[in-house]
Amino acid sequence: MLRSLLTPLRNIRELTRETAQARGVDTEYIHETQVPPMSPRTGQMKDAVEQLKAAELAADRITILRRMCELMNQNRHLLSVFCELDGFLAFMHILSTLSSAGLSSSCQVQDILECLQLAFMVASKALDGHEDNIDFFEEFVGYDVLSDACSVFLVHPATSEKMLGCLLSLSFHNFGLVDIFSTLVLCQDLADLDVRFLEYVPSFGTIHLPHVFRVAWDFMARSLATSGPMRLVIYKILEHLTQSSHYNLAVLGEANVVPPLFSQFASSSMGISGADSPSPERRLLSKILKRLFEIGASTQDVRKLLQCAVKENGALDGEMIELFRTGMKCHWPPHISLQGSSAITKWMGDAKTLPATGFTLSMWAWFEAMPLEMHSLLGISFWIDPTVQLSITANGTLSLRTKVRKEAAILSKSEIPTARWTHIAVVHYPSRSSNQTIRIFIDGHLTDSLDWPYPAPEIIGRGQLILGDTTPGRALSWCLASCYLLSTPLDDNLIKFMHGLGPQYHGNFQDYNLARFFTYDVSTSLNMHLLGSASGRDTSSLKRAIQEGTLVSENCVMLKVVSEDTKVSPWLDPCSSVSQSDFDASCRGNVCVVSRQPFDVTLWKIGGVRLTLHLVHQAQTQHELSRTISILCDSLHNSWQNSEEMEKIAGYDALASILRSKGLLINMTSFETLFEFLGLSFRSPDTSTVMNTIAYRAIALDFELWSSTSLTVQQAHLEHFSFLLRASRHRRFNAKACLSKLGIVRKLVFALHSTWYPAETVPHLINAIVVVMQGRFPPNDVIKPVISYISAHIVTEPSDPPSPRSSVFLSVNQHERVKQLLDAVISLLRIPSMYARVSESVPLTRVVLLWVSEGLSPSVACQVLSVIGIGLIFSPSFGKKLELLSGWNLLRKRLPPVWNEELHRAAVELLLRPAASASPSKNTPQSIRCPQILPVILVALRHGLLVCCDKHNRGPSRRVTELILDDLIDLYKTEPSFSQLFKSQSTTEVLIDCLSVLPAGSENAKISAQLTQLALLVASGNRVSHNQKQQILELTKPERKAPGPSPNSLSSTLAVIREETLRKAINYLDQWRNVIIASEKERYQKMVVDLQERRRRLGAITAGILKAGSERDVWPHLVPERTWRLDETEGPYRVRIKLEPVVEASLESRQRQSPTMAGDLEVSSTVQSEPTADSAADDYGNSLDYTSAESHSFFLGSQALAEDIAEDKHRRVRHELEPGDVIEAVNTVSRVSGVDSWPGLLIFGKSHLYMLEGLVEDESGEVINTADAPKDMFFVSGSASRLRSSQPALRWKLAHIVGFSNRSFLFRDIALEVLFKDSRTLLVVFLSASQRHDASQRLQSVILHYTSQERHSTFSLILRDMSIALPGGKASNPNTPHEKALATAQQQWHNRMISNYAYISILNQLSGRTPNDATQYPIFPWVLQDYTSETLDLSSPDSFRDLTKPMGALTESRREVAVNRYHNLESVGEKPFHYGTHFSSSMIVCHYLIRLAPFTSMFKTLQGGDWDLPDRLFSDIARTYRSASQDVRGDVRELIPEFFSCPEFLENLSRLDFGVSHSTGEQVDNVKLPPWAKDDPLLFVTLHRHALESHYVSENLPAWIDLIWGCKQRDVESLNVFHPLSYEGAVDLDKISDPVEREETIGIIHNFGQTPRKLFNSPHPSRNLSGTLSLPAKVKRGVCEDALALVKDAHPLKVGFDGPVAHITTDSSGKVYPTSHGELPHPSRNDDGVRWDHGRNSGVLQAFSRGTIVQTIEFIHPTCATFADPDTLVTGSTDSIVRIWHVSYGQSSVSSSFKHRKRREPVLSLAHLLRGHSGPVSCVQASRTWSVAISGSSDGSAVLWDLNRGTYVRSIWHADGSISSEDASVRLVAISESTGYIATCSACFLWLHTIAARPIAKLDLLSTCDPTSQVSSIAFHEREYSQLGILAVGDGQGSVTLYTWNADGTPEGTKAQWEFVKIRCLLPEPNSLVAAVTALKFSGEILWVGDASGDVFRWAIPD
Repeated sequence: MLRSLLTPLRNIRELTRETAQARGVDTEYIHETQVPPMSPRTGQMKDAVEQLKAAELAADRITILRRMCELMNQNRHLLSVFCELDGFLAFMHILSTLSSAGLSSSCQVQDILECLQLAFMVASKALDGHEDNIDFFEEFVGYDVLSDACSVFLVHPATSEKMLGCLLSLSFHNFGLVDIFSTLVLCQDLADLDVRFLEYVPSFGTIHLPHVFRVAWDFMARSLATSGPMRLVIYKILEHLTQSSHYNLAVLGEANVVPPLFSQFASSSMGISGADSPSPERRLLSKILKRLFEIGASTQDVRKLLQCAVKENGALDGEMIELFRTGMKCHWPPHISLQGSSAITKWMGDAKTLPATGFTLSMWAWFEAMPLEMHSLLGISFWIDPTVQLSITANGTLSLRTKVRKEAAILSKSEIPTARWTHIAVVHYPSRSSNQTIRIFIDGHLTDSLDWPYPAPEIIGRGQLILGDTTPGRALSWCLASCYLLSTPLDDNLIKFMHGLGPQYHGNFQDYNLARFFTYDVSTSLNMHLLGSASGRDTSSLKRAIQEGTLVSENCVMLKVVSEDTKVSPWLDPCSSVSQSDFDASCRGNVCVVSRQPFDVTLWKIGGVRLTLHLVHQAQTQHELSRTISILCDSLHNSWQNSEEMEKIAGYDALASILRSKGLLINMTSFETLFEFLGLSFRSPDTSTVMNTIAYRAIALDFELWSSTSLTVQQAHLEHFSFLLRASRHRRFNAKACLSKLGIVRKLVFALHSTWYPAETVPHLINAIVVVMQGRFPPNDVIKPVISYISAHIVTEPSDPPSPRSSVFLSVNQHERVKQLLDAVISLLRIPSMYARVSESVPLTRVVLLWVSEGLSPSVACQVLSVIGIGLIFSPSFGKKLELLSGWNLLRKRLPPVWNEELHRAAVELLLRPAASASPSKNTPQSIRCPQILPVILVALRHGLLVCCDKHNRGPSRRVTELILDDLIDLYKTEPSFSQLFKSQSTTEVLIDCLSVLPAGSENAKISAQLTQLALLVASGNRVSHNQKQQILELTKPERKAPGPSPNSLSSTLAVIREETLRKAINYLDQWRNVIIASEKERYQKMVVDLQERRRRLGAITAGILKAGSERDVWPHLVPERTWRLDETEGPYRVRIKLEPVVEASLESRQRQSPTMAGDLEVSSTVQSEPTADSAADDYGNSLDYTSAESHSFFLGSQALAEDIAEDKHRRVRHELEPGDVIEAVNTVSRVSGVDSWPGLLIFGKSHLYMLEGLVEDESGEVINTADAPKDMFFVSGSASRLRSSQPALRWKLAHIVGFSNRSFLFRDIALEVLFKDSRTLLVVFLSASQRHDASQRLQSVILHYTSQERHSTFSLILRDMSIALPGGKASNPNTPHEKALATAQQQWHNRMISNYAYISILNQLSGRTPNDATQYPIFPWVLQDYTSETLDLSSPDSFRDLTKPMGALTESRREVAVNRYHNLESVGEKPFHYGTHFSSSMIVCHYLIRLAPFTSMFKTLQGGDWDLPDRLFSDIARTYRSASQDVRGDVRELIPEFFSCPEFLENLSRLDFGVSHSTGEQVDNVKLPPWAKDDPLLFVTLHRHALESHYVSENLPAWIDLIWGCKQRDVESLNVFHPLSYEGAVDLDKISDPVEREETIGIIHNFGQTPRKLFNSPHPSRNLSGTLSLPAKVKRGVCEDALALVKDAHPLKVGFDGPVAHITTDSSGKVYPTSHGELPHPSRNDDGVRWDHGRNSGVLQAFSRGTIVQTIEFIHPTCATFADPDTLVTGSTDSIVRIWHVSYGQSSVSSSFKHRKRREPVLSLAHLLRGHSGPVSCVQASRTWSVAISGSSDGSAVLWDLNRGTYVRSIWHADGSISSEDASVRLVAISESTGYIATCSACFLWLHTIAARPIAKLDLLSTCDPTSQVSSIAFHEREYSQLGILAVGDGQGSVTLYTWNADGTPEGTKAQWEFVKIRCLLPEPNSLVAAVTALKFSGEILWVGDASGDVFRWAIPD
């Protein structure tokens, strides 16, 4: 028996050898050495194998196995013999027979264990290092067979430990481990185990057989939860392996050891000894998991980790967070790990020589350690010897050898580091005249170059690339991320670009925007490179690559080796074709392909940065916050996907908003983590830069955030500016390229003004301002704002501090901060370069005078003198300028009153301070530097004397006066040059004036003596004039007289002129100062408002990120239970049947609850504009505006300044605009929805239309909050206008506007309804008819501009989109579009081209009815009167209501009441009417839809805030009909469209409590249905629609139309007259001036309803009812009616391609376009389209035009795609993500067939990224009609997506736990365009759901279909209406089954049970080749069928 099993394997072995030799494959790769035919040892091995096969006893087998071991040890040639003799199968035979042997006695067990060990030792020797045997074992024996054979031993307690040891030993080829389990399980504790384990450490090495280890691990994983001692042993083994080598770690990762370990970690606390102290075992397991997570994880692993990271109560799990953080810090890309003697080989296709143009070799490598000897890394060979070989030496340098240079060149400069990824590139040019031909790059930098000849071509054989070294004994452990061989030499800049893509890039360099793959670090580095290339380096190629994207042509990529294309085993498959090996790289030796993704990539697949923001939000402690911030930053650092998404969702702003509420939790660790992410380096400050400007602006410049942190963090934050602008060697780049546009100074000054920061931090804040002022910014940007701020706030010093909420602009605290800032600026001015910058930016002389205001403080005066002193040092003309500006006179006037000792010292210092830059004049001694200050000192002295005379005077104190005199006397005595100053008569005059006020009294004796002494000293010299000397002498006499006026006194004419000049100067200064103060105050207030607006907007953004979610989120317990509302998206004929989840938008409450800003940030009520915060800093104008005039021109700049601060009235809304859009018109409107009204702005942009709620324009055009608008601005029916703010703007592209209709609102012709391509509509009410007219004209222009090429008729828009552009008012002209549309619709209905439902919908639309307005809701008729029968008989007229009469006249009693009412009113002179109620009103609509949001809240609004009485609610259809048709006290209401389309409105899905009915005692819940509906709302709606389309209704519908829209609309004889105010034109609200009367009239119109506009003046014609009623009049037969008549064409359609037909599309003419898998034509341009999967693992999505690829998008990995419309593409991918793409057409450089014209080509741009699936997406379909997409996935679900919002809606599950995941995988989906029904199909089930995911029917495919034939395609039959829906189902046997669905088989008395019903099976021809049906498409009444053979057949009904 065994021999018969072995023979086939031997034959296969021989066939393998023969095939390989026939192909010319070197059989050395198959057998290392050919064994001699029959050597003695070969014979011994043969005998041993044969004996082993025959042996039965364990003892005999032990003897044989020992002999075989000896033979193998003696001669390795016998290893091949062992394999050829089927030794491996004999090995498996031993395992299988031993497992069946008895294990009763201990002797037997010992023999079996020994036999097992020897058998595994033989197998190990046969496999150790023998690649041929390994390949054979893997392919022809299999590890699954080994696992099955070992399973018995693994579960038996007597053998499990031994068998596990044998497996482990086999995987390592070291049987020193065979007893490891049986020995170590006896250890008492972990400490003992640690010691005993050391004995086995030497036996561990490299895992040579990973598959065998996987077999062992499968059992070890099962032991984790059962055996404690065994678990510890396993943990110790794993701990050692994770630390021993990267290769072992990679093997463990690929062996999938993480899930069991993590499950064990998560499920049990494992003996935590304390609350904060996990057990040693748990710490050990945590350590193992951290190491395993370092190389990445699967998506499922990361998902589970995240799920465990947040507990049920929302708290974070610290251990899980730490695990996640560890994994996130490591960024191992998918790679290939090589250990020892191992290599990867890949054939070079048909290339037989190196490219003649040169080549580029590029590789990303990681080295664990350097080799002991030279190790080959890469070789290109075309025969045996390599043509090019790159090696690494023992010291880490590279070595290069080519065929032209046999001796390798050591590249000493090319040093390779260890333990990090390194990019190595070799560029070889054929020849170069200027540079060397070979250039070697390390990490993008040129390190070595060689001038070697190019290898000559040798056409010998096919080329191959060999990565690694198979030389025996090699011990290098290294990894390879990617390797490329390009057939072109890249220049240096492109190598730098390639390096920037990083090791994670595995594409072909074809993406349209390769630069998007750059991280922030790389982008910054390349920007530095480009900006630093001004020295002459050519960077054009780099710029071109960044701008154009594509690096090289795809044809230049000769060869690529990445993990996705690498096949680990077998190393060479001789039986495979050569073409197959061209794709896969094959491996030899210890090679492990690591497919696990880094954590940041898996995070992006699962949920992206929203998840990490959630974690930050959930953090409640400093430790948690620092960890979660670290996770967030690490997720962004190396991931372009996460970074891209973070920017797209405004994630950085959201992060700042989150952190603002956690200021006190931010510690230094969190701060350093954030700022290291932004680019700072705290370890090497000189490398600090800004890597991410967007994040830096949002986070680092949010001073409100950082002011809420601790003092330490505040100071560290402010000091970071020094890192960037002082310490960094990149400070020039930081300033010019990164920070120049951020308005940092303005933000810093605002922070200083806002008093956010405490006093302790103010010096650091001021230092930050100084640092930025010194930065390399334009002086106007950093100096003017500071000087302006100082000038506005330094002018006065308030005496009392204001209240915290005071509107006072300046406080004491503020004044002190300004003085500190001025001190800092003065320190800056002492630096010559800074003085020059300041002088260049502002006129410093005038600014100094500006600070000298009335009432200035002494300290400010000192600062002024300091600035003057600095000015005199650096500017020789500074003093002269002050004199021309009357500056010295101003100082004489303003300084003396505040003179104190400090000011005096400053003045004396200024007088004597040396002026290095000024040369002394001839008349002025060198020791005196500022003679102009002496008169100021003397005037101060005079003020001091006056104070001595009268204490009420202002001036220096007595002590200071004495000090002045002492200093002046001392100067006169010690400084000879001082006396020269009195040559100035004006100076001496001041002294004389002082003598004239000489104080009397003994207390002033000293001062008098001092003054006299000074005067005599001055008079004693020859410096003063004779007259002044006489005056002095006269005044110093003991008995003097008061001097009379003299020509030179202060009262002289000259003094008068001087005073007048000074007065004018002061006047101009005061005016200028007031302008600056006013502008600064206004700017401050505007920035406060900006900040509040930004906070509100960021709150909305943050809430949108944190609160959005579904049941499929990672943390569903954090997502509140979703409720549903009717979606405003419309289907055909404006039907609304979709449901959308209700998103709670409590933004107003969040705004109220948000913490107030620190400090005084209250805004004056006069400032109403709220510009955006982002633009606030940029719009912060300059408060200082100076001219160059030298005299009194201070105020000349005020005009320009007024222009600077002119307000942008639309600033508050600009942030809502799309990038690049411009506002062209703004209208204040109110958006109407139901009975609600939302005031807002309708904004016409250049490219988009916006509806922004919550903001309106006031009379001046200023944008204000709705709450601030006048209450009488809008008139809203039913309720007051809702003041809803903070709503996201609704936006549409102008190109998507397909029509509009002028509407009336409350009979006022001021409304407008706009219809869009996305099936949404917008109804707005304007303030006046003129505004509506302007908007209509603008919309008309837009439509004509964008639809000129489409040329759709108005009626075609009605039929398809219900989108029409009609004038308001009545249509009296029969040639108007209105009348044409009406006539066309009537003709279509007459010929049965449209249904009754469609026709009534059109009439509603044309008469002004719209579902957007509850007061003008569409009207539908009651068509049935039978609501009691068990079965509905639509053939009986008795079942129907009389459509010829209004509802109020259906019974005799009601007719009598109506007639009496009419006559009674007529008799009293009032306008008569028949009915006091109406057939349609807002109350009726909300009454019907009370169970469906948003009408639930609308009903409450109409009812005053509560429900009506339970008995009056809509709860029973039969009762409602009786009330509307029979009860004389009832109403006359008709129906609404939902009765024929939407079953959900009949169910209480939200479980609302409506109370208990008093009449029945039952809880009011779902609506009671007629018996024939079988308690199923869907069945009711379906049968009700059947009734509407029935023969009876079709026949009598014209009569009902006459009553509603026609000639009987106000017919007395028909009893059809309603309240006069319900008719159009009965009242004009604009003419009612009395507000009370106006409100009453509105209430009457609202309560009584509105009669629709009259459409027909003559009786409505009847319908053509001949023939089959369900078909158009001219169509005789259809699929639904005659499915049995379908006939297949004799010949298939000519397709022109091989392979399965994947898609069938048709154009408007009916032409068929079949395509294969991976290609999809554009719906409107069949020669354009998209394609994917054109190459193995390409992962690209491409757009093509006329066969030419025009755009490539990499790293998408699409699996399926569909067009929702010409502008929207939906794709599904292997990464479980669904993407929505916008398709636009742009100008291309690719010329069309017309020589002088360029063809516009498709361009794809990502619109939405949709996450919800947890497995690869397998299929996708989309419908623009319903604006939905449906995707199926291998996770067993189909997901419904909203195309408009790009959001998740619902899931449809096929997986229920009872079937396998493979069978539950959803493979096919379809959407019915006419009904919105959704079909989903897996291997087990075919499901049918409504568009609201309501299940209809399920077909069990396993029980009803052929199990050998799976469903392979599905398609709906499409018709506007059909009573019989049809779903075509194709299968693998080539047949197509037509199914319908109904509830006819429902048992009596039970709820309706829908089921699929087979109509017909379309079978293939009996003798034809069977091919699976792969594509189905209904085109009208024709069914197109595509199959796997590439044929397309037509099934049609013959005429």
